[in-house]
Amino acid sequence: MRLVSTAELKNRTNEVLRTALAGEPVVVTRHGRPVASLVRLAERDLDTLAQGPRGRHALATGGASGYRYAAFPLPFGAFYVAFGPRGPAFARIATSARAFERQASRYLAAPVTPGRPPRWLAEATTAAVRRHEAFRGPVDLARVGPFEREVLEALRRIPAGQVRTYREIARGLGEPGAARAVGTACARNPLPLLIPCHRVVRSDGGLGGYSLRGGPDLKRRLLQAEGAIGTVVA
Repeated sequence: MRLVSTAELKNRTNEVLRTALAGEPVVVTRHGRPVASLVRLAERDLDTLAQGPRGRHALATGGASGYRYAAFPLPFGAFYVAFGPRGPAFARIATSARAFERQASRYLAAPVTPGRPPRWLAEATTAAVRRHEAFRGPVDLARVGPFEREVLEALRRIPAGQVRTYREIARGLGEPGAARAVGTACARNPLPLLIPCHRVVRSDGGLGGYSLRGGPDLKRRLLQAEGAIGTVVA
């Protein structure tokens, strides 16, 4: 993601537009605060936009134009990511593209079709799932409740090689009695691996559950790969 001030946008318009056309989100700031964003539109989005007010509403909500998705091969299966104008919105390991389409369509209440992800999204996803780096970029959490969103944002701050307990996350959010609710938010995480819920474990040092295909065994493999398995009970 690139941040540009209104002055930069005025003086370097062509350069900024080239960045947006390459697929990298551009956020325009004024006095240090975001005021607008530029996102590349696909041909189908331009057709939708040409429909007038109804098309603009559909594009803004990610509705009528649908979402696209891409697959990222991993040692433990194909990792699919559905993305829209606001970034990735749903991700799962699935047995096939058709199976993922069904899951994503149910969650997003919108059609999903294969498509090439923006360069920034492909690079950020690859860094997160193959090199265990923090996912750099916006995520679409529009379908997540306020508390769950706070939990997911807290998970994004857990570095690779470290773990937190459900209780620690709850305490950090000022809700020390909400460990179970934190567990529920992890189980409902729409973007596993990009938002690393596998780095949250039980207070007794046990792994706890994992909702991604592969369950606790996959969770153990992920923590082993990150060098964190020594801090939890195998």
